[in-house]
Amino acid sequence: MEQSPYYCFEHTGGHASYEGRYWNSGKGISVVACVTEGFDWAAYIGADNGYREEDCLKSTAEYGSKLSEIDARHFFPEIDLPYRH
Repeated sequence: MEQSPYYCFEHTGGHASYEGRYWNSGKGISVVACVTEGFDWAAYIGADNGYREEDCLKSTAEYGSKLSEIDARHFFPEIDLPYRH
């Protein structure tokens, strides 16, 4: 995704992960987008112990619960690729 308005916390090959939101109220909660560049994407929500934002983002990308396309596009309106179903 060229010139993304989102913070890219991980980029390997043709895959990038972006932060949509992060909250910490004693527990870390994050929403992330996992993009296969030029192909498709999906968004996930997850939580952890709240010690480090970066850890929560990575954990959500790997183990989070997938959002519906409507919810995902609320957090990531700038991603112009098909949503992974």
